[in-house]
Amino acid sequence: MAESEKFVIRKIFNNNVILAEKASAEGELIFVGKGIGFSHKAGDQVLKSELKIDKEFAPIVGEKRENYIQLLEEVDSKVIGVTEEIIAMVSSELEEDLNQHIRIGLTDHIAFSLKRIKDGIEVANPFLAETRTLYNEEYRLAEKAVEMLSERFELEIPESEIGFITFHIHGARNEKGLSKTLKNTTVIKELVTEVENELGQKLSYESLNYARLVNHLRFALERIETDASNPNPLLENIKENFSFSFEIAEKLAEIIEEKFNSKVPEAEKGYLALHLQRLKRDLKL
Repeated sequence: MAESEKFVIRKIFNNNVILAEKASAEGELIFVGKGIGFSHKAGDQVLKSELKIDKEFAPIVGEKRENYIQLLEEVDSKVIGVTEEIIAMVSSELEEDLNQHIRIGLTDHIAFSLKRIKDGIEVANPFLAETRTLYNEEYRLAEKAVEMLSERFELEIPESEIGFITFHIHGARNEKGLSKTLKNTTVIKELVTEVENELGQKLSYESLNYARLVNHLRFALERIETDASNPNPLLENIKENFSFSFEIAEKLAEIIEEKFNSKVPEAEKGYLALHLQRLKRDLKL
């Protein structure tokens, strides 16, 4: 029976996270559970049934395994432990498994960030507003992660960190990964700035207009990247009746084409123009 399997505790990261190895065969597991590491020490043999396990998973396998093992040796055990608790919390709330490589990226990020904060160095996050709007669910979980970090390390964690952790969570959910998430967010920020410049008006990050624009741009990028743009039967009418909005849409299309090396269909420019026209109307421009 799996519950009666014996494990040797290899490392205790904190009271809630341990690394254990099957006593009878090769195979390591990380166990997460409240108080699971309490009253144990490395080298102890325990029955799995004796441990109050909330979440279990195998450490990273494959080409990244050595990177992860090195990280386990280099990073403070307390950081490893709370990062694993964060990953378990996120996975549980989303009810889905995350890409295992988050264990390297997020652990490394948190370790470095905590050192910066202790040294009084804060890194600004210029994409915070876009991140909150684009990845609302991940942002909420990142807020919980920051609360955990703040509590465990007794530190004031800046809001910018919520945005950075959001990227890691979204990147681990999405096969495109962290770099793609960051690139799309960067491009959307540039597109919003271009719209603001063309309209001569800044958009409030808390406004519905801003949220609508950012989300429309997000889905437009996804359609363009996957060649999923739909026909636009209103295209000629849009060009004729909303010429200024269509001109802005063409400028946005130029930015997208440069960044993604993908052609933006005329139909997609038309949908962008329609959205921009609505934005103009809502702003009473």
